[in-house]
Amino acid sequence: MTADMYDAAEDTPQIKPDGTLTQSAKDILKACDPPATAEDISRALVRHFSQVQPMVRDLVNLGLLEDRNGRLAVSDYGREKLDI
Repeated sequence: MTADMYDAAEDTPQIKPDGTLTQSAKDILKACDPPATAEDISRALVRHFSQVQPMVRDLVNLGLLEDRNGRLAVSDYGREKLDI
């Protein structure tokens, strides 16, 4: 974990001001365990892909999700934040 992740977290809607994850972020991370595609996440959350894509991108940029062979998986940092 790096300090810039924490700084970025303060500016994203996926992280609350107290540093905890929003429910949407938790739902996305849970949908990625086991690794899933963005379409899989959309189906799991019953949301249109266009709603999910920006949130997924934010979670990847924050280091909470990572690409594993074309699928999104919860990173170690994401597991720490999610407590799984």
